[in-house]
Amino acid sequence: MVLPLSFSSCYYDELPPENIVIPDVVSYSTDIQPIFNQSCIGCHNPGSVEPDLTNPNSYNILINEGWVVPENANGSDLYKSLIGDGAPLMPPNGALSDGKITLVQKWINQGALNN
Repeated sequence: MVLPLSFSSCYYDELPPENIVIPDVVSYSTDIQPIFNQSCIGCHNPGSVEPDLTNPNSYNILINEGWVVPENANGSDLYKSLIGDGAPLMPPNGALSDGKITLVQKWINQGALNN
């Protein structure tokens, strides 16, 4: 007797979508800096690729060196690089999830507060 064999795999062509809750008020310290810690500081750290996105340097550098234009995500180099609009797409190993990009966009459009 021959038994048919079935093979299954846990391989995904893409990862399942990331469910990110977008809060009414986006917090730099709890919503934005963790994105940088997870996806950006491997390259964007002191003495390496600008801007330095490590904590506690990132906020002051983003605001004081013009990477972020408060209340204007579309005019901010940080946001443009996340969507690949007139700047190289960051991170270079693959775009952030739509939810993370939306968090950054909303934070900038809410005034880019250090909250």
